[in-house]
Amino acid sequence: MLVVIDVQNDTFDKRGTNFAEWSKIIEDGVAKRIDQAIEDNESIIYTKNLYPDFEYDERSAETIRFDEAIYPKFYERLEGHGDEYTKTFYGIPPEQAKNIYENYKDEVETNQKIEFIGVETNVCVLANIMVIQNIFPKANITVNKKLVAAASDDLHDKTLEILSNMNVFIVE
Repeated sequence: MLVVIDVQNDTFDKRGTNFAEWSKIIEDGVAKRIDQAIEDNESIIYTKNLYPDFEYDERSAETIRFDEAIYPKFYERLEGHGDEYTKTFYGIPPEQAKNIYENYKDEVETNQKIEFIGVETNVCVLANIMVIQNIFPKANITVNKKLVAAASDDLHDKTLEILSNMNVFIVE
């Protein structure tokens, strides 16, 4: 199973509110990994971060809608082959976590590998690994360190180190 975290305009488009150059470094690799999952008929879950109401006090609805949209390079791939789970704060909320469990419990029992890619390593990737790890405690959770990124290289590296101490396999 592949879990793709927050591959939205916000971080991947130069017009996005939180765009950073590191997103361009992982962009092609993320697209290739999604393509591989599609080719292998691997299940794909992806998250879409929706901004909370207080964001509308600071910026326009148009800007927020743009930022929330899945980045075009990933949109068609994920829309046609993945299951979207929305969240407002960092991790997938409990009701959606329950749906993931119900939808994927048989698959995870027979194929226990769950790989995470996306952004940001030290925030949403970390938070969603914790959610999925609690849903599927026997799964082999992996993070491809070349397909996750954060605005801070230091926090990225520290988060990978913390995850490796929490029974998450860090791979390339």
